Amino acid sequence: MGASKPLLALLVAGSMLTAVGGIVVGNRAVQCAEAFKGRALEWHGKAQKLQRQLDASQAIRAELEAKLKAKPATTSASAVGKAGTLSRKAQNYVNLKAPHDHYWRGQVSRDLHGHAVFKSPEWSLRAGALCLRSYARKHGIRTIRGIVERFSTNNHEEYIRFLCKRMKLKPDEPFDVVARIPELLPAMVRFESGASVKPEHIAILDFLKES
Repeated sequence: MGASKPLLALLVAGSMLTAVGGIVVGNRAVQCAEAFKGRALEWHGKAQKLQRQLDASQAIRAELEAKLKAKPATTSASAVGKAGTLSRKAQNYVNLKAPHDHYWRGQVSRDLHGHAVFKSPEWSLRAGALCLRSYARKHGIRTIRGIVERFSTNNHEEYIRFLCKRMKLKPDEPFDVVARIPELLPAMVRFESGASVKPEHIAILDFLKES
């Protein structure tokens, strides 16, 4: 009987220690669970914020793409030099592509779509005139349809109708392209960027057609 009391006391003490240990472990588990819960809520908040930012950026992108797809012919006309469309900001009033192996005179860079960026509108008109002259003399192109289909990548029919109306020509009617550059290029500028070519620029085009 005397020996059983210490043993009983030892068992009781062990049980108490086990219970205390269980409480400690349980509290630790609760603390860890609360910490994980707090982190999960924090991550959820960050994910929602990133999703809102992504939605906003996608909305901005969609708006920019819609503007880029807008028809050039519907833009309002203004004097050369006033920034408006991307072509005006690039000083490239005919949306001329940049050559792969060299720059046009007056070209300072090319944009992400491969169009030339000029230091002033005059240089883009010069390059446009030289391009049209090459179409006529080197490639034998003599019609509005031929010019548009070689120059433009889209809006062909609309572009052809616009130029035919301005030039008073039929789509497949042959004409002297070089002689009519001072009429043709301003019409292309109006369609491409909505801008107007100044009289002094017409003088430049007159000089180029004779050279």
